[in-house]
Amino acid sequence: MKRIIVIGGGFAGLSASVYLSEKDHKVTLIESAPKLGGRAYSLLNKKINDVYDNGQHIMMGCYNDTISFLQKINSLDKISIQDSLNINFVKKGGEIFKLQAPKNFYPFNLGYALLNFKALSIKERFKIIDFILDLMCCFSCDLKDKTVQEWLECKKQSPNSIKSFWQILVVGALNTTIDKASAEIFHEILCRIFLDGNNSASIVIPNVGLTQVYAEGAAQYIIERKGKILLSEKVKHITCKGNKVKEIVTDKNIYKNFDYVISAIPAQAFEYIICNNSKFKTLQGIPSFNYSPILNVHFWLKENPFKEKFYGLIDSKIHWLFNHGKHISLTTSAADWSIGLDNSDIMKDFCFELENYFPIFHSNLIMDYKVLKEKRATFIPDIESNMVRKNFLSKFDNLIYAGDWTNTELPSTIESAVLSGRLAAGKVITASK
Repeated sequence: MKRIIVIGGGFAGLSASVYLSEKDHKVTLIESAPKLGGRAYSLLNKKINDVYDNGQHIMMGCYNDTISFLQKINSLDKISIQDSLNINFVKKGGEIFKLQAPKNFYPFNLGYALLNFKALSIKERFKIIDFILDLMCCFSCDLKDKTVQEWLECKKQSPNSIKSFWQILVVGALNTTIDKASAEIFHEILCRIFLDGNNSASIVIPNVGLTQVYAEGAAQYIIERKGKILLSEKVKHITCKGNKVKEIVTDKNIYKNFDYVISAIPAQAFEYIICNNSKFKTLQGIPSFNYSPILNVHFWLKENPFKEKFYGLIDSKIHWLFNHGKHISLTTSAADWSIGLDNSDIMKDFCFELENYFPIFHSNLIMDYKVLKEKRATFIPDIESNMVRKNFLSKFDNLIYAGDWTNTELPSTIESAVLSGRLAAGKVITASK
């Protein structure tokens, strides 16, 4: 049995801790915040007495590691997984276009869904199908120096299909624009969605708050297996000697009795950890990333006119609308334009936008609202960051990194974080045999 300190209680840290606890290793998880969940957590609107999340996170059936993790912590009953792909896209004026696949006859059912997506011309639909078919013979190494925009243009995708289909997919999955996004990363996403089985393209929606879905079950799993979870404790120093980490110094304690350390905090968080070995940062070469914001606006309604669980909006400031019954959540990715705006102005903009897209909606239905800006929500998965992630390795024998920024071959998503935690735990488990 090994003793492991896990720094960070987000998805990566929880995942690593759960997998280590499963193998009876002694885990101590240290989290600087008073809660678990990292950048995905739930809040309470006391005025309405309703739980809402800091941001809605879109998941898909191809999130194999996330679904396995939820199964392990007995939280599968807290999510809904579509039987097959079914998305309602809305254009200005309220016209709805369905991207809907039959349950059976994979992969022909996905082709059927694309052929019947009438937001595009028939020629554009065939071009998208041709693009998807090319994934089977397109090697990611051919795309390492291309942006998504360059790839789409090379494949003769029309401006309308880019605006009404590809851009929605890219911005939602990668939280950046097509001119910045790495084609290699997007290729991996598309292969998982369209070429990895019938359920891979299905949308996964939490039925309850994110804290309840992930954090509570994971915490219970860890504690039941004799692990410790220490909240509101901030790591201040990492003491190194030779090629090993010797001490973890927090604002409350000094930890020396451990075999491995898993750092599951964001890359930029290392700026705030001071190591008594001045060469630590240089030796480690922690990657620097550019970051992209996500904007989430929550409206509590007197009456809810929305019938579907979620909608995608075509060519809108609002990318997704999620229906939670008492309230709706509006999500905008790559929301740089919103950072300097007052919350009241954003609220008015979004009301105007909703009224243009949904004739059933009127601003006088709103009882309360919350605007949440995640300024550094995710790193931008561009060509440069993709290469940096591939080349990064820990230079200390007992220090392992986890986090969506590590080399998971995925963008900054829940799936990437959970996968990184499993991989980090796997390194400890393998070394312990």
